[in-house]
Amino acid sequence: MTLRDEIEDDIAPLRGLTLEERGRILESVCRDAMAILRSRPDFETAVQYRDPLSEESRETWRRAVERYRVHGRD
Repeated sequence: MTLRDEIEDDIAPLRGLTLEERGRILESVCRDAMAILRSRPDFETAVQYRDPLSEESRETWRRAVERYRVHGRD
């Protein structure tokens, strides 16, 4: 079995879910992640941490904002 096949097997049950079903799964994952974070002694620091943006990410964001300003949401 290839890695592609393994990934497809993992995501197959999620195909065809409604937006509401996907939302419930996402909400559950977020609740679980917050529970894990709350169990850490450095909870406040961990929750407040933000990965710094790479220069590439900053440039991509800048171009997207500029495009939105010029063209709107199209």
